[in-house]
Amino acid sequence: MKSIRSLITVILIVFVLIILVIVRSTKQNIFKQDVKTALDAAQNKSNLVSLDQLKKQSSPWLVVNLGNEDLPDNLHFEKSMHLPFENLLDQTNREILEEAKGDLILYSADDATAAKAWVILNQLGFKNIFILNTNENSGILNYKFQPDTTARIEPDSM
Repeated sequence: MKSIRSLITVILIVFVLIILVIVRSTKQNIFKQDVKTALDAAQNKSNLVSLDQLKKQSSPWLVVNLGNEDLPDNLHFEKSMHLPFENLLDQTNREILEEAKGDLILYSADDATAAKAWVILNQLGFKNIFILNTNENSGILNYKFQPDTTARIEPDSM
């Protein structure tokens, strides 16, 4: 009798696990937002907002400083908060971002950090997220790498 109960328990556990695996594997899109839309926004740079656009914007917005340093003097905003990238996914910080009204404008001295935060928040289902484009580093990645051909390795003389 005891072995039958044990067998039934094991069968039920295996059955539940099989159902969970089937549900997980049939879900084609595990992201909350459409990846194609996010990719298009990144390629078209429609996820960027300039300082001029931000100053002219009439709808509510909040600048989120993702760096460990304070905002530069030319970027002091009345509606801003400091949130280090490392703490972006803390529960309290996510609640603050969810309750924010209007657009979330992400800023970091490092463009890659702001881009990573944009992708994470976008895939978590946040809407109206933009990266503040300060134009300070806008030309850094626009140049094609070309090796220096003036320096040649001379063969060893024998």
